Amino acid sequence: MTTSKRVRQVYVSVLISAILACVYSLLTALSGKQEWISLFLLGVFLFVSTIALLYATMEFIITKEPTDLWKVGFLGLFGLIGLIPGFGFAFFGLFALFAYFGTREYF
Repeated sequence: MTTSKRVRQVYVSVLISAILACVYSLLTALSGKQEWISLFLLGVFLFVSTIALLYATMEFIITKEPTDLWKVGFLGLFGLIGLIPGFGFAFFGLFALFAYFGTREYF
């Protein structure tokens, strides 16, 4: 089964955001000061991934494409980060991404 272009864009932007978050944390820990360039890039890619997800959702609502939008529901696993002490409950909102499983057509 192939993945549509929109779903790949969402996954790639989220993956880049996760990598940039790790790079930012690593650079901040090693240098002892905030790295503003990596923080800016992280913010840009978080914004891009949010826009890509919203665009794919709106496209699905209007045209019923991409038909494999349900695959984005696995991003809801990031809600488990909220269980880690110090991260807070804000990440539990990501569990709402599991709702994308409802867009899958069952035959």
